[in-house]
Amino acid sequence: MLERQNVMRSSHALRCNAAPWQTDIGRALARTNTDLILIFDEGYAMIQCQVSSAVAAAMLAPLKGNAAGQFRPLAGNLVEVDAAVTLPMAMRMLKAKDEMEACLQLH
Repeated sequence: MLERQNVMRSSHALRCNAAPWQTDIGRALARTNTDLILIFDEGYAMIQCQVSSAVAAAMLAPLKGNAAGQFRPLAGNLVEVDAAVTLPMAMRMLKAKDEMEACLQLH
């Protein structure tokens, strides 16, 4: 079963100068030539992606603050998402991602 620690240790966001391709998730995304990795395991979904901060904020909204450690800032206004959530929550997060990306393409 997928496990993630959802306890917020600090209210301060960490600054990260890591380039997107320097992380394990960034390398996996490049290796598979995709923009999102979705893994299902025992009723849970693991969402791994690198998105703009606006898209990350939209994906974070359905979690209502219970996402500490699942969103990490990267260089270039990107955020790395590594979230283990229930299947219904994954669907809400992916819908929010799609809606925000569509909104950003219109502008």
